[in-house]
Amino acid sequence: MSKNWLETIADKADLSPEQAERRLRRWGVAADRVARPARSFTIEQIAFTGEKKGKTTGAIDFAWTGLGPGVWAVTSEINLRGKSTVLEVVLWCLRGSTKNLQDDVRGWLRHVSVQFAVDDECYRIAFDLVDGEPNGLLERRAPDDTFHTLQSFTSDEGFALVMAHFMMDALELDVLPALQGNESDKGVVEHGWLAQSNVFYLGGEHNYLFADTQMGGLPARLLQMYVGFPWASTKIFATTAKKELEQKSKNVDRARRSSEADAKAARTRLEAEIKAARKRISDLPTETTTADVLKQAGEAVASATRKLSELQARASKAQSEAAQVGETKLQDERIVRNLRETIVATQFFNGLNPECCPRCETKVATARIKAEASELACSLCAETIPEESFEDVSEALEMAEARAAASKAAAERAKADSNAATIATSAASSNLTQAQTELNELLKGADFAARQNAELDLARLEGALRERSAPHSKVEIDPDEGLISIAVKETEKAYNAGRMDILKALNDEILPLGQQLGIEALESVTLSSNASMSIKKGGANTSFSKVTAGERLRLRLATAIALLRVGPRLGIGRHPGLLIIDSPGKEEVAKVNLEALLAELRKIADEMEGLQVIVAGTNVDEIIGVLGKERCRIARGENFVW
Repeated sequence: MSKNWLETIADKADLSPEQAERRLRRWGVAADRVARPARSFTIEQIAFTGEKKGKTTGAIDFAWTGLGPGVWAVTSEINLRGKSTVLEVVLWCLRGSTKNLQDDVRGWLRHVSVQFAVDDECYRIAFDLVDGEPNGLLERRAPDDTFHTLQSFTSDEGFALVMAHFMMDALELDVLPALQGNESDKGVVEHGWLAQSNVFYLGGEHNYLFADTQMGGLPARLLQMYVGFPWASTKIFATTAKKELEQKSKNVDRARRSSEADAKAARTRLEAEIKAARKRISDLPTETTTADVLKQAGEAVASATRKLSELQARASKAQSEAAQVGETKLQDERIVRNLRETIVATQFFNGLNPECCPRCETKVATARIKAEASELACSLCAETIPEESFEDVSEALEMAEARAAASKAAAERAKADSNAATIATSAASSNLTQAQTELNELLKGADFAARQNAELDLARLEGALRERSAPHSKVEIDPDEGLISIAVKETEKAYNAGRMDILKALNDEILPLGQQLGIEALESVTLSSNASMSIKKGGANTSFSKVTAGERLRLRLATAIALLRVGPRLGIGRHPGLLIIDSPGKEEVAKVNLEALLAELRKIADEMEGLQVIVAGTNVDEIIGVLGKERCRIARGENFVW
């Protein structure tokens, strides 16, 4: 038994299938899903109300019910009667976003409702316009014909998001990734429902078979998905992942080359600047202050600073100690003096202090009172007080006097030390000032400053050159790059295996359909998987883009119908069977062509189950003649459709 897609990739990448699947899943790459029948999509009812404003006034009340498979038309005898509005309202409801609805018409609307079926399930979009914003519901009909809310919305953005989620899920469509942007700034974008819904709509200039733009390869991606090419989705994701990885490598390589070029230019510039800096240094006078001299001067300043700091600390300490010792000396002297005063007062005056002579009342002099304590002489008679009077306190007095003498000596020494420290501090301060002056004089030398600046500049340039000369780090390759490349190759093989048979079946259908729809000179068509179409018409080879707008419309119709025919027959395809065509008459040369086009469309719709075509155009009588009044909404004369 041969290996499947995942096993083959895992084996070539030297991984287990589980490892390969996990890493591929990060890039959205997965094996192709089993083909499933396309969902059918049918508009059943269209209704909207409002009020016209401006030159045209009046109530708006449009309702069209009973729609189903087949060809239906909105027609008027003249233009600008509201035909396109009906189609635009339908597109608005299906997309969640307007396509070409006129701003004035949108401003007139007050309520909009569109009912549609996906297979056998019926849904309804109904909303009011509140301050210009849609406010409404997406509902599903239950078996008892009541509607139940699935999602609500209150803004344009919310409406678009609700419909995108619903339609992608209901029609089983895949988001289509693509790499877009400038060469140096590409990124992955995802084409969701707004892009994919364009397959329903056939209007404008018909420049492309699918989509409104060629950007990001969107027409090819839409064709591959709606045709239902096996492995198409896997191919899209794998190819996008490969391009993204390649773009990442290109960006890294571009950045590396840019960095290397910048570094090379910088090295060239720095080498020239280094050469010039060295020349400036060599041109400076040689008789200049040397670095050693400057170093010595700097060290002298530092040493003087430290010395001054030490002496200042020492002087402060000496001053503090001198103050403390001086205070002790004063206290000891005060104690001695107090002891002596106490002795005299106690022994001779019983603790009294006589102020005058008890005999003559002469006042005792202050000098005698002081002498009594210091010289032990009586303040009244000046006679010496006998020492034996102090026997009880002599020992205390002697000790106090000894302490006072010691304190006095210590105070004198402390004061001498403090004075010496102050003198030393002053000398150290003078030394520091002199050292700083000498250093400043050296620094003022113009030659030295010039050399110092030149040497610093040279050192800076040499450092920058070393930095710019360092080898660049090796560019790391994404580990998934090899795996994705293998996945792309294996997916291409699977994709190409049945692709040509499907394209041949489509071409075989498109050719007769194109002829039936009015391109009588059509001889062959070749549709390619990139959504381009080669044509042979009237004996000349041409392409889709070069034929007339009317022929492009017919070829788009033929291609869409071919998808709907081939899909069910081969069990592939995702086209839901709805086509909305705006004003095909403007693409026609003669009325008979429009009649023939509509007649063939009706014939094809009668043959195909589930095809619904809604057309808007003038030529009322011709359209009614082909489709019948029961399938048309008609505006005669200058009347509006709504």
